[in-house]
Amino acid sequence: MEDELNNLVNDAGIPSVSKLYGYFFQNSGKHLRPALVFLSAGAVKKQQTNEENHLIQLGFALELLHSASLVHDDIIDEDMTRRGQKTLNNMFGNKIAVLAGDTLFSHAYSITSNLFPREYSQVVADLSFKMCVAEIEQAKGNINREKYFNIIEGKTALFTSVCCKLGAILAGGTKSEIKSLESFGLNFGMAYQIKDDFVDGDPNALKYVTMDDARAFSSKAKKAIAGLDDSVYKQNLCELMDYMMNV
Repeated sequence: MEDELNNLVNDAGIPSVSKLYGYFFQNSGKHLRPALVFLSAGAVKKQQTNEENHLIQLGFALELLHSASLVHDDIIDEDMTRRGQKTLNNMFGNKIAVLAGDTLFSHAYSITSNLFPREYSQVVADLSFKMCVAEIEQAKGNINREKYFNIIEGKTALFTSVCCKLGAILAGGTKSEIKSLESFGLNFGMAYQIKDDFVDGDPNALKYVTMDDARAFSSKAKKAIAGLDDSVYKQNLCELMDYMMNV
């Protein structure tokens, strides 16, 4: 994934854009979403060898989509730092940051539309729409427990669910396997976001949910893939869930 990001920076073709990408991706994060793509594909592993390059490109596209959403989130939330450095909006201003985020969205959509069947592009487009709706609902306020769950599902859990779903589809998983991994991803994302909100001291999380809720979603995630054939990939998915709950 780092190689793909470095290629994006070096091959942008426009110095000003390369500078923005180089700055943003010099601390590129955990690559959690590509990891979910790869592990979900491995958990069904019907065609993994033949589809390895496509898996990398799918993970890359979803990482770019996530990065674009982070850039725009920082603008909306007026955040000044991310990953130990100034945010793009703090470093270059809101106008440039908005446009930089837009270019990352365009790269993500270009990859999915050029390399994958239409189904993939539609899933990514639907995901982007639902992420925006969740942000709108959060901005409107008047949060309660139910609305909090709906927001984090739209902002985070649907994304992790899509990563697992598309990874399983690309690897040739059965309908049952795809459904199991999609459910794993959804519950993984819910648990992860609740835990992350607690760590950050998010007032809505502290008011409406507890870490018991996060642990319940974590348990549901692991149960969702209990019926899959045993493999190192299935084990790694469960271990990743445990790790995200304990860091």
